[in-house]
Amino acid sequence: MELPIKKAIIDVEDSEMGLKTVSLVSDPAIQINWIKFNKQSEIKLAIQNEDKRIIFTPVLIPNQLIYRNIAGEEFNLMFDKETIELVEQKWVKDNLSSAVDIEHSSKLIEGVTFFESVLLNNERFATAKGFEGLPEGTWFLTGKVESDDVWTKIKSGEVNGVSIDGLFKTAEVNKVTMSDEQVIKIINNLKTLNVI
Repeated sequence: MELPIKKAIIDVEDSEMGLKTVSLVSDPAIQINWIKFNKQSEIKLAIQNEDKRIIFTPVLIPNQLIYRNIAGEEFNLMFDKETIELVEQKWVKDNLSSAVDIEHSSKLIEGVTFFESVLLNNERFATAKGFEGLPEGTWFLTGKVESDDVWTKIKSGEVNGVSIDGLFKTAEVNKVTMSDEQVIKIINNLKTLNVI
């Protein structure tokens, strides 16, 4: 059975909506782990002999299907790039750079702060080293880990990426289906225009 697809929607005027917490998790829903920047990294930092404890991770990827089961209702959730941009802007505006927990515990931890937030965008930030191939509109965070306990969990692989906690509305995405005749008509029109 094919699961329905629901698109996340955010009302930026509603103070209750949006991303509330970034959770450090062992199994990110977006199925991509972060990059750990430290003194062994190929990327050299200003102080090359000191462990800088910097992490860089994708947060949301446009149109990626994320399986959800809420109160027995199974569906795939997706965020389009316009919604991701609104979520990122509201997260920054709401000053949530230190609202971090582990494994969705709802218990905020100290010692982790995200200090850089970027969206892949052909005009300003076209690629992310280590994450080539992710689409335009992917949201990335760079964070500083000062907590020894959290850094140990990151280095050991106990936590590998991030997940989000937030409140969003959803709307079912309607699939567009075409008849064979409609497909043939489109192909013929493209041939007429010498596109194919």
